[in-house]
Amino acid sequence: MTFQWPLCLIALIIVPVLTWLYVAAQKRRRTYAIRFTNLSLLERVAGKGPGMRRHIPPVIFGLALIALITGMARPMAVIALPRDRANVMLVFDVSGSMRSTDMTPSRIMAARQAAHLFVNALPASVQVGVISFNNVAEVRAPLTSDHSLIQHSIDTLQPGGGTAIGDGLNAALDQLRQQAKDNNGNIIPATIVLLSDGASNSGSDPMQAAQRAHQQHIRVNTVGVGARSSVSVGEGRASSALDEAALKAIADQTGGRYFYAGATKTLHQVYTDLSRQISWMTETTEISALLSALGVILFLLAGCLSLRWFQHFP
Repeated sequence: MTFQWPLCLIALIIVPVLTWLYVAAQKRRRTYAIRFTNLSLLERVAGKGPGMRRHIPPVIFGLALIALITGMARPMAVIALPRDRANVMLVFDVSGSMRSTDMTPSRIMAARQAAHLFVNALPASVQVGVISFNNVAEVRAPLTSDHSLIQHSIDTLQPGGGTAIGDGLNAALDQLRQQAKDNNGNIIPATIVLLSDGASNSGSDPMQAAQRAHQQHIRVNTVGVGARSSVSVGEGRASSALDEAALKAIADQTGGRYFYAGATKTLHQVYTDLSRQISWMTETTEISALLSALGVILFLLAGCLSLRWFQHFP
C-alpha cells in the first residue's frame, strides 16, 4: 500500500496519546474506588460493574480514528478487478509431432482439452480467436465473443507438416490489429497464448514477430509441451526437440511468461491459470472512501454500544 499524502499519517500519534490518557484515567478510577473503605457498601451502592465490557467502545473508537486518519493520507492499493473487455488469440502448433502419444491421449488431444477448459473459464465479454500453424498459418476462427464457435474450431485441429512459429504469431497479430480498439476508441487489452512442441523450421523469424508484438504492446504467453528431446512420431520419423529457449525469448520480449507442460494434467493447469490472469486485471486504486466509511461505521458502533451499556459516549 502506498500513500499520496503520507505526512497525514503523523496524526496517528494521537492514538497512543489517547490510549495513555485512557489508561491513566482507569488507574485514577481504581484508586478512587479503593479509598471507599466499605467495599460491601460500595458494591450495594454501585451495583455490579461492567467488567471488561467497558473497554470495548474505546477500543472501537480508537480503530475508527486510525481508519479515518489513514484515509486522510489517500492510500493506494493494488486490487484485482474483473475485465470488461479483452482480446485473446489462441495459437496452436499443429505440426506432425503433435500426434505424439507421450502425453495422454496425444499432444494434440491434450492441447485441445486444455484449450476447451481455458475458453470455458473466460467471461462472455472476452473475445477469442484461434490460429493454427504448421508449414503455414491458418485462421481457424477470427476474434469473436461466440465461445461455442471457438470450441468448435478447437476440435478441428489436426496435426501434420512442419513448424512455422513466426507465421503463427504474425497471423495472430494481424487479427488483433483489426480489433485493437472498441467503439469508443479505447485500446482493448490483448494477449496471445502460443503452444508449441518443437523448433521453428519454416516461415518467418519468430523473434521478428515477437518484436512486432512488443511494438503493439501485446503480451505473448508461450507454452511448451511434450518431451524436451526428440521423440518418434511414427513411420520411422522423429520430431524436432522442443525449443524452450526460443519460447522463453518470445515471452520475455513481450512481457509474457513461458510455461512448460510435460504432462496432460500440467497443461490443463497452465491453461486454467492463464484464463484467470486474463479474466482479471490488477489496478492501483485509491481506497480513501472505503477507509472513511469504515471509520464512520466504527464511530457509530462505538457510540451505540456506549449508549446501550452505559448511557454515555466513550
